[in-house]
Amino acid sequence: MPYNPPNIYCIDSSAFITMHRYYPKRIMPDLWNNIDNLFKEGRIISHEFVFDEIVNDSDQKDELSKFIQPYKDFFGSITQSQLSFVQEIVTLFPKLIDVNCKKDQADPWIISLMLEIITRNTLFGSNDHYILVSAESENSDFKIPAVCKHYNIRHLNVFEFFEDNGWSFNMTSS
Repeated sequence: MPYNPPNIYCIDSSAFITMHRYYPKRIMPDLWNNIDNLFKEGRIISHEFVFDEIVNDSDQKDELSKFIQPYKDFFGSITQSQLSFVQEIVTLFPKLIDVNCKKDQADPWIISLMLEIITRNTLFGSNDHYILVSAESENSDFKIPAVCKHYNIRHLNVFEFFEDNGWSFNMTSS
């Protein structure tokens, strides 16, 4: 019987922010316990630009910042190979970033991280278990899902991420 590795999720800030905004820990603690477990199992990764978008430098950190901060080691750094991929991505999909924005933007970097992982792992077998998760529109020609489709990167929205993990959430009165 062939080995079927567990899925590894590369999560964009849009997915983390959407989950935090619509499913806060005080209302959906099971969701955040499940995400906590995925981090602990090494099944959630992301890019340092995503970390920087979520975790601010102020003393007044929101709940999402407080939750993400201990997992900084799961947010990869820039590499030379990613830099090459980012240049290609931005050339092919110039609307992926806002050229007038003064701060760094994570979208091309998170995709480049996935491309780097997939390129490295293709040498050793399948890469189907690496999935990029975002809350961006599937209908856009220039957002993360479109770029993922171009590069044959598996992409899930937040609800598909829940389903992929077999999560369902029940409401109870306290």
